[in-house]
Amino acid sequence: MTNINQKQIAKNTSLLYIRMGLMMLVGLYTSRVVLEALGQTDFGIYNVVGGVVAMFSFLSGTMSAACQKFFAQEISKGNYKELNKTFNLCLLVFIVIIILIVLLSETAGLLLLNHKLKTQGRLDAAKIVFQCSIVSFALSIIRSPYQGMIIIKEKMKVFAYISIVEVLANLGVALFIRTSHNDRLILYGYLMIAVNLVVSLCYILYCYIFYHECRITLYWNKIQLKEIFSFAGWNMLGALAGICKSQGLNILLNIFFLPAVNAARGMAYKVLSSVQLFGDNFITAFKPQLLKSYSDNDNSGFFKLINQSTKFSFYLLFIISLPLILETPLILDIWLKQVPEHTISFTRLVLILALTDILSYPLGTAMQAYGKIKRYQIEVSGILLSILPISYLFLKLHFPPESVYVISIIISAFSIFYRVHFISNCIGLDKRVYFQTAIKPILIVISVSSVIPVLLEFTMNPGYGKFFIVCGSAVLITAVTVFTLGMTKTERKHSIDYITQLLNIKNKRTTI
Repeated sequence: MTNINQKQIAKNTSLLYIRMGLMMLVGLYTSRVVLEALGQTDFGIYNVVGGVVAMFSFLSGTMSAACQKFFAQEISKGNYKELNKTFNLCLLVFIVIIILIVLLSETAGLLLLNHKLKTQGRLDAAKIVFQCSIVSFALSIIRSPYQGMIIIKEKMKVFAYISIVEVLANLGVALFIRTSHNDRLILYGYLMIAVNLVVSLCYILYCYIFYHECRITLYWNKIQLKEIFSFAGWNMLGALAGICKSQGLNILLNIFFLPAVNAARGMAYKVLSSVQLFGDNFITAFKPQLLKSYSDNDNSGFFKLINQSTKFSFYLLFIISLPLILETPLILDIWLKQVPEHTISFTRLVLILALTDILSYPLGTAMQAYGKIKRYQIEVSGILLSILPISYLFLKLHFPPESVYVISIIISAFSIFYRVHFISNCIGLDKRVYFQTAIKPILIVISVSSVIPVLLEFTMNPGYGKFFIVCGSAVLITAVTVFTLGMTKTERKHSIDYITQLLNIKNKRTTI
């Protein structure tokens, strides 16, 4: 990997982390306000009803990944005329996807809502929210190719600004519904449509103004369209498996328990979504380089990026997850005035699940770059899809709701080993090198950095003193362990050089 790529990744990561800091703080406060405004029952209903539509929106994420792959191919060739044609084909595909989502939602989704989900006497409001959710997801789908173009162009500043606008708008909605005397659940659904419309227009207008390749033109290429659909079609299985682990289990919990359990799951996932920004931002910064390095036939750089992105994305997620897992009760008590039952255990389990899942993201991106994903998606998705029927069986046998996430963690961990084995056979990833340079350092960091914080957690008396000592020691020890034992000599040098560069820039600005 060249120094230019290192600097670009570092720059992109910095911009995304500025975005992340604000989004995490505002997002967590917004979730608290929404829970207070709606109450546990209505919040649980919104969480599960929106999840019904999200089950069908897995098509959106799949197609977005497909678009980025094909955009990267044209950009690497420098062929911007063809890039415009590819963009318009992807946009056409997304319009078809919207039609599919609406049809699936208005048939299977409504049947599920009317006959299976528990709404605690709020069925009419739930139906309105359901329709609002369909519109919101349609808007998020139509903006995906524009968002994909911004990411593949590595314009992370724009991506960060628009994301900040979105999170601030969500905060405004939360504060507004808290003062409203109307049906807050219905009002929240309508206002979320408005937020999605504004954000979608931001992406579309920016791309329309600054990227001529995003101008809409009439273009048809049956062979290329078939190629995009083929790639995305098999990728859908992987997306569906991911949805089963999140929204599918959410619906399952609603069938066996009350909406209050969905509220607990919803708050746990609010914590998770904020924490996941640490790892996701790093993957977002790395992804364009991964796709481009494969398109440029830079095999050594490609494999190095896979190993590095696996390792560092885990570190960034672990350094924030460890103190959260240890001090979950007090953190939730500070954040929420009333903590729904099961929220503490759900939060801890989904954080562990996130640490497991993040290892698969670079491997999935590598397969997207490779392109031949039919067998990969069939086999890996088959493993992950087993989570839903196994969870159903355990709940039928009267196991507690936490059991579904324990099952998810076990199966997700097993799938990592299978992914590595499969990818090594397809694209030549050296399994020994991968485990030596990526997994081994991760295991060392976990083992060394967890000992003292865990001992403090179990030996100190509860209180704010313990909270600050446990969290502070967890972050400090993890950071030191990552730097000394989790990095190579070259990686340490790059880190020091980058921090020095940032400090020099800051000093120059202060002087000016």
